Amino acid sequence: MAQPGRPPAGRNYDAEKARAAAGGQSVKSLRAGYVPRAAAKNQLVAGPDGMPPLSLVPSNNGLDLALPNGDLIDYNILALRHFKIFAFRVVGMGFYEDPEKPFKFRNGQRVQAVREPANEHDNNAVAIHAGRPAKKIGYVNKQRAPWVAKLLDASQKLDGIIIQSKASSPRVLLTTPEMLAYLQRD
Repeated sequence: MAQPGRPPAGRNYDAEKARAAAGGQSVKSLRAGYVPRAAAKNQLVAGPDGMPPLSLVPSNNGLDLALPNGDLIDYNILALRHFKIFAFRVVGMGFYEDPEKPFKFRNGQRVQAVREPANEHDNNAVAIHAGRPAKKIGYVNKQRAPWVAKLLDASQKLDGIIIQSKASSPRVLLTTPEMLAYLQRD
């Protein structure tokens, strides 16, 4: 039921959806405070050192990629792959989590990417391991797995951290050790 002086909830969502579409975003990206994709893509240009103008910063979402002016970049922007930056929700956790001892994650927690070329379900499979001792928690999703698998198959070392731990499935950022150190700089 609508409250006096407020439009019905459906209209608010429709207005949000229209605003998001006008900016080339999803409602989720708009709500998270991310810069519209087109604007972000134009700003993701490598500097003289070959690095993007980004850093990892704390936000309401967990850890986010931010431009020098503080604007947040959506992790789903494909331009990030040119810098070997991949962010995704871990999939398949239900197969590895013990209901008696649920996984506990924190933002900034280190994870490892482990290639599984003989995986019967996906020849691009990349498992994600976390904790001490390291334990498989799930996999890179099918959209990102081919890119990540190609790098691992070429002997590229990748480091990872959990960037959003609040959801039932954590969001992980994988990149080169050099890029991760750069993104975490002060």
